[in-house]
Amino acid sequence: MSTSGQTIAKNTGILLVSQVITWALTLLMTVFLPRYLGAGIVGKLHLANSIWAIVSMLAGFGMDTLMTKEIARAPQRLSELLGTNLILRSLLYVLGAVVTAAYVHFAGYPADTISIIAITGLAMLVFGAISGAEASLMGLEKADVLSVGKVAGKLILTVLTLGALFLDMGVLVIASVALVSASLQLFYLLSTIHKIQPFRLQINWRLGIWMLQAGFPYLLVGGLVVIYQQVDVILLSLLANESSIGWYGTAEQLFGTLLFIPTAFITAVFPVLSRLFTSDPQALVKIAQKSASFLLLLSMPIGLGMIAIAEPFVVLLFGPEFAPTGQVLMVLGIVLVFTYQNTLISYYLISTDRQQQWVWVMAVATLVTIPLDLFLIPWCQAVFNNGAVGGAAAFFITELGMMLYGLKLVGNEGINLRSAWQALRIFLAGAGMFAVTWLFRQHFILIPITVGAVSYISLILLLRVIPADDFALLKGLVQEAVQRIFSRKIQPAGAGEKG
Repeated sequence: MSTSGQTIAKNTGILLVSQVITWALTLLMTVFLPRYLGAGIVGKLHLANSIWAIVSMLAGFGMDTLMTKEIARAPQRLSELLGTNLILRSLLYVLGAVVTAAYVHFAGYPADTISIIAITGLAMLVFGAISGAEASLMGLEKADVLSVGKVAGKLILTVLTLGALFLDMGVLVIASVALVSASLQLFYLLSTIHKIQPFRLQINWRLGIWMLQAGFPYLLVGGLVVIYQQVDVILLSLLANESSIGWYGTAEQLFGTLLFIPTAFITAVFPVLSRLFTSDPQALVKIAQKSASFLLLLSMPIGLGMIAIAEPFVVLLFGPEFAPTGQVLMVLGIVLVFTYQNTLISYYLISTDRQQQWVWVMAVATLVTIPLDLFLIPWCQAVFNNGAVGGAAAFFITELGMMLYGLKLVGNEGINLRSAWQALRIFLAGAGMFAVTWLFRQHFILIPITVGAVSYISLILLLRVIPADDFALLKGLVQEAVQRIFSRKIQPAGAGEKG
């Protein structure tokens, strides 16, 4: 196995484990918050997060992606890049907070909504610094350190949030606990980075100007992504009602928890793709093609399965008040398949210094989603009494268009006859799984899930979707893991270490 393959396998494995843990913790809050708070209050929390997500993106100014890329190529620059990043983004965040205060005032939100927005803003300032620290660690390919920080931060957040929820301490306290957990996570990450390579929190203005200039294309990509993702919630707050925001936000959170696979995988593979672009372009293309097939293989059963069981699933989790969330989740099930591929396409273009192309794709998608929302949200509110379905429908249209044009941009680097034939077989396996799962959708939730999993795996094996060389790679990883475990078991006491 190549060094790059081993690095991707190791970091992906570490990040997948951490993502599964944080996914489980996030799912706990996703389930309990709506049940205890109701759709209206949950809508207020989602609105606050959406507003500050846009501010945090602007404050980051594309510097995080730039840092991961630059540190992966020149690790010795970590200290000056990180220090300048943290100070610059803090100054930009203050400017964003001033603009946010003006918007909130003129939007006429209720007093309790404004209080939630203000508290959330403080927490998001700390989360912004965490993003800079995590970008540095990924550039160093220190996935283990990053994973510990993520799991610890999410665990503290979950415990404090559920504690405040069960003690009925109110939504303002629940909004405040994010600030505590984020502060502890940031302290761990910065102290660990300092041990790896000492740094000082001082700004190098010349470097800062360069980072803003070089980060601007990444800002356009990341900024358009965030605006594109959050504009639905902002427009729902103006065109529908807070319950619709709660239904949409709850579906979106469930959708988000199912993105842990591409998040972990892309986080691990991005530094390798960036490095291979300059050292081994042929290996870069091969890894990109295998990555696309891998993500499609995993997204197909998740997305189509979500469509089949969405309505009974959300009623089971959140109660009858959230039944309209099922309609939103069904649309997002299809979107999920597109999103897995779009995530890979965007980072592939960035790693090959073609981020400007994706900027235009995101710009068009963002511009298109606004008129779509302006039409679909009121229409769905009038027809289905659920404006959230309109937001999801706009999301579906734009994600499909992005994927199709993204594949055109990648061209033969991402698609050839072999990968197209493999994608077709994956689709056939997914369609067969969906048909079987749909027949059992009204039974207890574990029955359709189990039937769907068994049918999909069976069809994947029957259609021989996974190539022999990929099976060999998987076998090699398993054998390597077993050998390491066995060697540790038979190692004499005290061998290879002090104490």
